[in-house]
Amino acid sequence: MAALEKIRKRAAILTIVIGAGLLAFILEEAVRASGAFTSDTLAAKVGNEKIEMQEFQNKSQEMQKQQDPDSKTDPAVTQQQILQGMIQEKLVSQECEESNIVVTGSEVADLMIKNPPQSIVQLCQQNGVDPQTLLNTLKNPGNINPNDPGFQQVRALYESEAQNMELQLKQAKLATLLMGCMQANDIDINLTKEESEVYDITYAKVDYTTVDDKLIKVTDAELKEAYNKYKEIFKINDETRRVHYIKVDIDPSSNDKAAATKKVDAILASLQNSNGIEGIRSNSDIVLDSLTTTMNDKNLFASNGKSVPKDDILKQLIEGGLNTCSKKEPTGRDRDTYIYKVTSTFESIDSIGLDMVQVIGDKNRQDSVMALLEKGKSIDSLATENNPNIHVQKSNKQQLARAFQLPDSLRTKINNNADGKFFVFQSSKEGAVIAKVAQSKAKTTFYNIARAKFTDYPSEATLDGLRAKLQKYINTNKNIAAFEKNAKNAGFEISEQIIDPSTTQLGAQQSQFGMMPGIKESRRAVKWAYENKPGAISQIFDSDTELLVVAVDAIYKDYMPFDDPTIKKRLTELVKSEKKGEYLMKQYKGKANSLDAYAKLMKVEKIDSAQVSMGAPQPMLEGKVAGLIAGLGAKGKGQLQVIAGRNAFYVVQVNNITPARELPKQQLAAQYRQRFPVQQMFQAILQGSRKVKNNLIKFS
Repeated sequence: MAALEKIRKRAAILTIVIGAGLLAFILEEAVRASGAFTSDTLAAKVGNEKIEMQEFQNKSQEMQKQQDPDSKTDPAVTQQQILQGMIQEKLVSQECEESNIVVTGSEVADLMIKNPPQSIVQLCQQNGVDPQTLLNTLKNPGNINPNDPGFQQVRALYESEAQNMELQLKQAKLATLLMGCMQANDIDINLTKEESEVYDITYAKVDYTTVDDKLIKVTDAELKEAYNKYKEIFKINDETRRVHYIKVDIDPSSNDKAAATKKVDAILASLQNSNGIEGIRSNSDIVLDSLTTTMNDKNLFASNGKSVPKDDILKQLIEGGLNTCSKKEPTGRDRDTYIYKVTSTFESIDSIGLDMVQVIGDKNRQDSVMALLEKGKSIDSLATENNPNIHVQKSNKQQLARAFQLPDSLRTKINNNADGKFFVFQSSKEGAVIAKVAQSKAKTTFYNIARAKFTDYPSEATLDGLRAKLQKYINTNKNIAAFEKNAKNAGFEISEQIIDPSTTQLGAQQSQFGMMPGIKESRRAVKWAYENKPGAISQIFDSDTELLVVAVDAIYKDYMPFDDPTIKKRLTELVKSEKKGEYLMKQYKGKANSLDAYAKLMKVEKIDSAQVSMGAPQPMLEGKVAGLIAGLGAKGKGQLQVIAGRNAFYVVQVNNITPARELPKQQLAAQYRQRFPVQQMFQAILQGSRKVKNNLIKFS
């Protein structure tokens, strides 16, 4: 009974602070998911399990609530990510069910307490509770009305994070099971040992790019033979289409930019000649917001908690002090001009960490605990007393709170009690939170800065002119051959792309930094391409920044065909490289007896060196070449090896071999298992275990 009463009273304390902290973690609804959804229709099918369109729609809308209202993310990209996440969750659940892998509610709850996600950590810090107390309160609200919107939002956040945690636990258990399946036999163990041997080599090479393409003839028969040899590489799981498209950038004209400059100058003058932001408050051409920063900040933190990179203009603005105005001009295709003004300043502790004592009970009990603390009783000693009416939470030096993000009343309390004395942080008749500043960064000057954003939109006359020019081209070039052939002469850039149902944007490209975005809102054009036959040319699709026209060239099923231009190009490059290797092999092999002599014959100015180990990446050499060298073993030492790689011709000499360390069989077996990147391949392994049908293309 005592424990139940404690839970209920702590729940009452949580009610005090839940409203203040909630907005920092539960974002208001911003952008609705684009596109129309058809009810009772499948968004996807995973094995025999369906993902209904309504289920996807609900998930999509929930995700949209958490997005930054100023986000420029293409809704189609977000939708695809959401559906892929739902598919992944179904794959994991199905695999766990078949493998008898179970994640219990107690496992999830235990991990949510011991290693909570960052959003829960922040929520607890803001409300002066720990994860265990938060979980207890959600299970037993006590005096809190379960239908209270704030309480329901906190519960929804917690349940969402708990579901993510459950999925992570399932994936971890599945990955462990997969790793356990990688058992090494004696051959595997010996191979692992050999792969740890290090070969010190010197080599000379000639890149195939130095061979004139005119010397290499590639026939259609050779290309066809290569296609049949590598045909499985070109297998496709979904119907794909080859399209050509013309994109026209919608940018302001010189007249538009001149008119925008006049408006920006007028806004800046109004801001300079008025108190605060009164001169521009009613200006419909701008969007007003604010940010707070200090001269010492590594980042500027906007009012919504998002970080904005610091730039020289804002630094100069702060140095100018109160009422200083400045502006930041757009660069590239950016249309936004930012006008700033320092509207006020205040002195405050920069960052703080609070030690907090949560007291459950009436005013007399609260006062008695405060009296003990004021007399010097440490909170550590309070914590060891196991008093059910007292809960202690110490500050974390890794997670200090920024003072300017706190409400004014709380920041004033903290600044007035910065000397480390205990003070009442929050209180009610049910209980109180008593706190002291345990850690802080020195007082500094904070600057409140108003920011006005002016966007230079193209005028209707500019947009009409661009659209008319593109429409004239479509009307003049009505068949697909003319559409593709005449674009360059008409001043348009035409692009080619292979698309599939998961293509969210035309022009998106994979790079070493991940997927580089393409044409925003071009998913509509992808959908149109899947609704029309080869030879069809679309109407003009328009967005805020581009005009787009698409033509369908071909439809592919099962395999990418031999006569596809992209495939032919890849095959030509492959066969050409192989023939260049053969050409150089005939020129040089057997015509020298030393590496120096080969280098002279090949006109190589520098002989390079490297260390080769099959168990490690080879940054200097092609993997094929490194594999051939390591495959020679001890017999390769001192010998010259002439090798035609994929991209270059090599002459290699092995100078020394450092044998692998003698390790126990068990350790070598563990190394063998580690060679398989199960974690990196986890999603691909799951995708291959079930038939997955993604229908989102139908509803874009």
